[in-house]
Amino acid sequence: MNDYSVLKLSNGEDLICRIVNNTDSDLVIQSPLKMETINKVTRGGVSESLSLTRWLQPFSDVKDYTIQKNSVVISVPASVGLSKYYEFVLKKIDSIDFTNPSESDIKKIEDDEIKENEVRRRLDKLKKDLAKIEVDGETIH
Repeated sequence: MNDYSVLKLSNGEDLICRIVNNTDSDLVIQSPLKMETINKVTRGGVSESLSLTRWLQPFSDVKDYTIQKNSVVISVPASVGLSKYYEFVLKKIDSIDFTNPSESDIKKIEDDEIKENEVRRRLDKLKKDLAKIEVDGETIH
């Protein structure tokens, strides 16, 4: 039995995911990846490949996503080959460390921005001061 589904959404996006709950009005899904086909022109003709990328995961840490059924055009079981590729990509994504910056990292970034702003302020002041300099009665620009 295939545990994964391909969803075609009304906005044109295609997802592969695991449907964990199916109600009258909603689908609850996990681990959704956005599917995009990429066409390349090669010497042998047009080649098509599939890219699976994180869908909402870069912007949210939730595990379950609820999609209203009226935004789903069609839902079909994923093929065996696509399911294996999906599992492979999920394992690769899970092995990447997407950690948030620490408090000290944030403090360093803020300190660097403050220093950069101070340098800009001083440069602007120097430019204004240089514009006012006169040599032998003439303003030098």
